[in-house]
Amino acid sequence: MATSPLLERKLPPFENGPLDDGPLASRIRGPARTGLIPLLAVLFAVGLALFVSVNPPRPWVLLTLTALVGLGADGIVRGHPRGQFASIADTAPHLFVPVLFCLSAGLVLEDVVLGYWAIPAVIGAGALMACALYAEHISVDVEDPSFPAARFVLNLVTYLAAFGFYSVVYGFDVALMPAAVSLGLVSTLLAVEVFRDAEADPIRALVFASVIGLIAGEARWVLYFIPLDGFLAAVFLLLVFYLTTGVISHYLTDHLNVPVLLEFALVTAAGLTIVIGGRILD
Repeated sequence: MATSPLLERKLPPFENGPLDDGPLASRIRGPARTGLIPLLAVLFAVGLALFVSVNPPRPWVLLTLTALVGLGADGIVRGHPRGQFASIADTAPHLFVPVLFCLSAGLVLEDVVLGYWAIPAVIGAGALMACALYAEHISVDVEDPSFPAARFVLNLVTYLAAFGFYSVVYGFDVALMPAAVSLGLVSTLLAVEVFRDAEADPIRALVFASVIGLIAGEARWVLYFIPLDGFLAAVFLLLVFYLTTGVISHYLTDHLNVPVLLEFALVTAAGLTIVIGGRILD
């Protein structure tokens, strides 16, 4: 009995080892994990809606949601085809922005948003979370064509998370010492994200990020003696964070030059104009 030529064909051997490490696995594993991003973003939005709708607020809801976002983000980042992550210490720098944005969004919306405005606010926060998760996934591979766009999205979400925490400190009337310490810690963790791709040495990046945290904590201390509060104080702290992280990041990548310094100077001047003008008109 003759055998069909189709049945006699042999599958080509894997060129890059077993299935788990080959190109086919890369094509399967990447989309499979990125497909979880919309689900995690929806879960975040639902949990956020639950937190802001329950009165009085239940802190355990936000903490549980934050833990779920952190675990989900860890799985998404580990699923990148080119990811080489041996432990949680390797993925931790990729988790700071999703986790802190989750906390920041929950605290800000619970303090500021009222009534039906909570619905579009929650939807917007869910969309930003999805963008941040996609960007974290893409940023694992610096050679990805979408890496510059992912880096821009991560910086944007980083500054939004920082502004949220700065606003919450004043919205909840946190005492000076706890406020300075908490803002310093949050600023340090967020600065790690900004410096993650600018500095290859993680220890050196952590040192620079700690300097940012120290400056942010001292800035909060200085504001105790300046008649600023609420939104204007948060804008001032964000300017400090933006200026210090931006200058150091460009220094680490050897892109610090006169045009860049001029750009930071103009942005800082515009921000200070808003702060001073708002204080005068208040």
